[in-house]
Amino acid sequence: MLALGIRYLNGWAMAAADGARKECAEWPPHPDRIFMALAAAWFETGEPPDEGEALRWLETLTPPAISASNASFRSASNDNRPTISYVPVNDSQRGRKLPETNDIGKLKDAGLTLIPEYRLRQPRRFPVAIPQKPIVFLVWPNADSGPHRNALERLAKKVTHVGHPASFVQIWVEDTPETPNWVPTDGQAVHRLRVFGPERLQYLKTRYNRDSVIAYADLKARIGEAKGKEKKKLQAELEDRFKGETPISLRPEPALWQGYACPPEAPPPETIGSVFDPRLTVLALSGKRLSLTATLRLTETLRGAILAACPDPIPEWISGHAPDGKRSANPHLALLPLPFSGHKHADGRLMGVALALPRRIDPAETAHYLGSFIHDEHGLARRNRLFAGHWFECGIELETRETPPTNLRAEAWTRASRTWASVTPVVLDRHFDGKDKWKHAAETMKDACERIGLPRPKEVLLHPVSLVEGVPHAREFPYLTRKRDGGRMHHSHAIFVFETKVIGPIVVGAGRFRGYGLCRPMEEGDGHE
Repeated sequence: MLALGIRYLNGWAMAAADGARKECAEWPPHPDRIFMALAAAWFETGEPPDEGEALRWLETLTPPAISASNASFRSASNDNRPTISYVPVNDSQRGRKLPETNDIGKLKDAGLTLIPEYRLRQPRRFPVAIPQKPIVFLVWPNADSGPHRNALERLAKKVTHVGHPASFVQIWVEDTPETPNWVPTDGQAVHRLRVFGPERLQYLKTRYNRDSVIAYADLKARIGEAKGKEKKKLQAELEDRFKGETPISLRPEPALWQGYACPPEAPPPETIGSVFDPRLTVLALSGKRLSLTATLRLTETLRGAILAACPDPIPEWISGHAPDGKRSANPHLALLPLPFSGHKHADGRLMGVALALPRRIDPAETAHYLGSFIHDEHGLARRNRLFAGHWFECGIELETRETPPTNLRAEAWTRASRTWASVTPVVLDRHFDGKDKWKHAAETMKDACERIGLPRPKEVLLHPVSLVEGVPHAREFPYLTRKRDGGRMHHSHAIFVFETKVIGPIVVGAGRFRGYGLCRPMEEGDGHE
């Protein structure tokens, strides 16, 4: 195993996750940023060959796992962006002659702006993350540093900062790191972080262009001091070597992107689940509060936003329609409302929405089609606006907190249980009359469980009131209508009891892809918001 420890000596990390915009702090630190800090230390200390070989060996490793605590972000009081600071501009060049008048403008041009009280200042933002614990570990569990360990230890000691020069750090090789809480994953993930790969060191060296920049500056200085033939000789050398162009150091472009998520919890052995993958993609809502009864309108609006952001051709597992335009017979994307429920103070407000995908979908395909909706070009969670006329306007973005509220955790909706209760009513696909109508309706719900891959429940109880605290009465939810005749489809809350434990998500009935029929496990262990 190989692990690098990074201690932020100030207790905070100053680095921008959004490039030149500098409106969002980076946390956890991207592995590529740590690699660039190591490379910079190598460039500035003479490029020892053994340390260079150690960096090239690091390039060959798979992306590391990360151990990093939660962090808060320093921001202005009126928005979520960093506080504006007014900083002095770079030194201005002093004129060669003193002005003949006392005009303030001419005095400034002559060098008065070098004096502190006349120095110009420009607004700048410095994004800062303040971690709960200022120590981070990058962990390669299967790597053996072997002959490179001593070189890595020497190189790590040379690193003074990561990100902004004021973000001082100490880096070392660690033998007993903390257990990682973020691991590389394929497909859709909570974080998209920049990682390094083969030839990254050579790319950084080319972009840095250190030798040419120093040589050019040295020649220019010598030309300024030389005279006569010596000056002409140096000017000719400058022209011959640099062809009239000034060499510069360029900011490196992002390397590779890698998804990171919490380590998956292994399900209990032989636990049965539905056709939906228990690895939910959770999106958090912001803005005006919405009631759980707004589920249909919210999921309809969200579905439209996802389809609009999805690259063509839109696959069947997202659209729910076959290539010929007919309704798909296969499982497809289901949108699950996540309310504040299951607690004595629960009020049923919507806290987020989960994307439940069919198990058969390849993770890489998921990332391709949903990536532009979930993340922006900097790998940050994209805040999407949902607007439905006078009904509501809110924001929705990927939930990235390590410890979100209970109802925004996938395990709150997927935990293995024998008893499940609905938080949105289950929709009956037919209408029954007579004294046994509820018995027949319960049997159709048992059939509905089998249609999504679950074993047949031993008992189904239908009732207008949910067993889950904070959930509205069934009559408060709008009815679904049949497409063929516009008729109203009846619904009810339900309790499902299975012979053995099953894992979620469980979403049953005719409205399951639109958020109706979502159930919550009801065994011991229900948490609080």
